[in-house]
Amino acid sequence: MNTAHTVRTANTVNMDDDYVIEVDALHHRFGKNNVLNGVDLCVPRGSVTALLGRNGEGKTTLMRLLTGWLVPKAGHIRVLGLDPARKGPAIRAKVGYVQDGVELPKWMRVEDWFRFLEPFYPTWSRDEETQLCAQLDLDPRANVSTLSKGQRAKHSLISALAHRPKLLLLDEPFSGLDPIVRHEVLTAILGHLREEGRTVVVVTHSITDVERVADRVALMEQGVIRLDSDLEELQRSSVRMAVTLHDANAIWSAPGHPATERDGADVVLTYIDFHPAYEKALREDAKVASINRLTRDLEHVFRAAARATETTPKNGQEVTPCNAS
Repeated sequence: MNTAHTVRTANTVNMDDDYVIEVDALHHRFGKNNVLNGVDLCVPRGSVTALLGRNGEGKTTLMRLLTGWLVPKAGHIRVLGLDPARKGPAIRAKVGYVQDGVELPKWMRVEDWFRFLEPFYPTWSRDEETQLCAQLDLDPRANVSTLSKGQRAKHSLISALAHRPKLLLLDEPFSGLDPIVRHEVLTAILGHLREEGRTVVVVTHSITDVERVADRVALMEQGVIRLDSDLEELQRSSVRMAVTLHDANAIWSAPGHPATERDGADVVLTYIDFHPAYEKALREDAKVASINRLTRDLEHVFRAAARATETTPKNGQEVTPCNAS
């Protein structure tokens, strides 16, 4: 059974040890503003999942729900097998959570902040703390007020990793950083976590970050997950094609459910679930003058995923729970 691109039902609440995060039919609102509108998400153990979406789509709200800082209005969540609404402190002791823009007391030294955090985490390792400071070239004796933006990001990351968390949540922690620093941090730290089989969810707007570090991708739009896929499988199954029609005014539709951009006789199709039968049908279509495959990148694919899943009939989608095999 192909479970590369999945849509899950609201009544599927079977929680599975193979998944570190399991979210089912999750809803949340602030006042009358609905932020999450039925989120379904499964994050496999040991994976690095990139969570994409525009500002205001609910990504940070989801992170806060996963760590128990918010309580959902409806739906089910399990993080490391626990319900965050009931076991928030226990989950936070096992999770590293890095947010953008967290302000620290400027009078503190780097190591003073570590000593403040240590009692909250039973698994805090000073050896790990020392190793990470050396790996990221951060002086533990430095005063917080003297740190650059890049050094503050490193400090936040070390604070989240020194207790050796089973799950690391990164909520846009490196936005605006120098590309060299960004590459250094992501490559070194995420590579280290992968080797140890720990799980990472990184919220990002950067396609480059996704290609560099992730093995899974989830796309959030309008408070729902539009795409939840293995990245390698998504790249294999995605095709972008240019189609020219004989008649610019012809009424025409493509086989399957591609995202479609049309300008008269010129049509661009982007499939996220391409099948050779679609190309065969296009070549045999009397209204089609020519077709050509185009180079596609992940940005095209993500845009297509958002558009295609909005228009795909529900009975044409695959319904797969977290524990599907």
